[in-house]
Amino acid sequence: MKGWNMFSEIKQYKALGFNKSQVERALNINYKTVQKYLDMDPGEYAKVTIQSKNRHKKIDIYKDDILEWITDFRDMSASQVLDWIKERYGDVKFKERSLRLYISNLRKEYNLPKASPIRQFEEVHELPMGYQAQVDMGQIWLKRLNGNKVKVYCFAMVLSHSRYKYILWTDKPFTTASFIDAHNRAFEYLGGMPIEIVYDQDRVLAVAENSGDIIYTEGFQNYINTMKYKVRLCRGFDPQSKGKIESVVKYSKYNFAINRVFIDVDSFNEDSFKWLDRTGNGKKHEITKKIPAEVFALEKKHLLPVPELFEKNSSNTSLTYAVRKNNVILYKQNRYQVPKGTYIQGKELKLMRKGSKMNIVNFDTGVLIASHQVSTR
Repeated sequence: MKGWNMFSEIKQYKALGFNKSQVERALNINYKTVQKYLDMDPGEYAKVTIQSKNRHKKIDIYKDDILEWITDFRDMSASQVLDWIKERYGDVKFKERSLRLYISNLRKEYNLPKASPIRQFEEVHELPMGYQAQVDMGQIWLKRLNGNKVKVYCFAMVLSHSRYKYILWTDKPFTTASFIDAHNRAFEYLGGMPIEIVYDQDRVLAVAENSGDIIYTEGFQNYINTMKYKVRLCRGFDPQSKGKIESVVKYSKYNFAINRVFIDVDSFNEDSFKWLDRTGNGKKHEITKKIPAEVFALEKKHLLPVPELFEKNSSNTSLTYAVRKNNVILYKQNRYQVPKGTYIQGKELKLMRKGSKMNIVNFDTGVLIASHQVSTR
């Protein structure tokens, strides 16, 4: 019940001698609404109504952007709209449920029905801190600036307890070598590794199954022998055993990646890390009702250290790092500066740790580019 009808009904019940509680029960409306209008005369009510219609909503300043996005991308969710607003303008002063209602009204007003969303399922098993991570890969078609399409691949790792996520994107299919490298970068991002990792039975890590025994690719078997974490494989199309990572892959594709223009791998990953800080790990999880980043602050203490053997040899094997546009290299969530002008699209440098020093050298020539004190943050 809204508008003049509601106001009229409230006044009629008052004339009959009803008190506020009785009016609330009779009309099944909020007590505060009854309290607000019970002693108001028609002139005052008309004035309040006009002011309400003319009131400037906090979200209105983003209306043009929102309207453009939901017109161009009919499958766009309110959650992604909120993330794009934050990405472009910073923090906002309204709640997501207010934005959902606002977008719903815009869709009705401009006849922009939303495309049917993909339903996501997740089975929840509470596991101890630091015990398990789940890993999977996904792919999505995106547009380039020239309008051509490109297939982009993602590696995702999520800690099962905190739901803290790591995402890495590439424009090339994963091989055993790049799959291993993605693990290394994930462990650097997390500051350690779990006791167990759950995988799909995928070609980059397992080549066959012999009487129930998994035969791994040689490269991945060597990696497991070095890292010494437990491996558990689940069969494809088995969401009950890998629900958390299934949701993370879909979340990264349909909240972050979809509808974005792909320029290059470096900038896409840069934006992805910002999205993880802002939304992927910074927003309350729908299942746990907790913020992953806050839970991870506790879980991080329970992760295992990366084996020393791997740490010593990693600089001479596959661990190279892309130079970002602002001439920094991200390593274990810390940024190391290189001289201005070092950045070239696709350029990679090698990080070599010697004691308390982190040396950054040219991958091909071995020439020292920069040297920094190792950050312990």
